[in-house]
Formats: sequence, structure tokens, C-alpha cells
Amino acid sequence: MHPEIRTVPVEYTICGHSLRHDPARSYGEEIMTLLGRVWPAIKAGGIPNDGINRVVYEEDGSVFAGVVAGAGSDPAAAGLEQKTVRLTKYAVWKHVGPYRLLPGTGAAMTRALEVRGVRTGWPMVEVYGHWNSDESKLETETLVELR
Repeated sequence: MHPEIRTVPVEYTICGHSLRHDPARSYGEEIMTLLGRVWPAIKAGGIPNDGINRVVYEEDGSVFAGVVAGAGSDPAAAGLEQKTVRLTKYAVWKHVGPYRLLPGTGAAMTRALEVRGVRTGWPMVEVYGHWNSDESKLETETLVELR
């Protein structure tokens, strides 16, 4: 597995919730906390969405988790924040396997980019594939802006 560098811009608006990372907690715990607030609001508000969880990490330590809402919906009415993400020159890689192994994959991909003289920047976005009870089949695509 090698990171792919893309230059075709990608942009989407995510509706969800955010927090500032607490170093005493794992990112996984924080993501589950955020998504545990997002999905009840999506369902209660009847907000059409793509069903794909996304997590955005920013340089300032903020973490935003949510989904892309359908056209014409009003996520703010359900108490959800909105965040627009735009990547112009970015690296992409896919992790297949347990979520707990994502940090190792990210570190390996970052090293692979650095060997090529490429430095990562912000934001970093994780796009989670559909749930599978078999952890070995979980898919997560990571996109990270390059400097």
C-alpha cells in the first residue's frame, strides 16, 4: 500500500459535532462520543444523508465528526454544526482492518510521503466505509492536505 497524490480538488460540507482533542482521551473515544450525538439528531430530524461517517482533524486540535446531508435539508434545525472541507493537493490511502490499527497505517503513509520529499499538512479526513462486524474487513480512506 502506497499513498496516492491527487490534485483534483474535492469539497463537501459535513453536518455533525466538534470538540477540541483532550490528550487524556483516545481519538477513538472522542469520535464515538461525537457520532453518538450526531446520529440521534440525524434520525430525529429526518435528515437525508449519505450514511458515511467522516472525521476531520485540524491543526488546532479540533475534531469534527459527521456525515454529508442531503440537498435541501436543514441540519442546523436539528442542532448540528456544519463544516466545509476543501482539499486541493492531497494524499489518499486506504486502511483495511481494525480501527485500532489506523494510527500505525497513518504513520507509515506519512513516512512514505516524507521519503518522497512530500510533507503533510491539514486538514486530515477519515472516511469510514460501511460497518462490518468482521474487523478485518473494515475500510477507512484517509485524505490529508499536502504542504
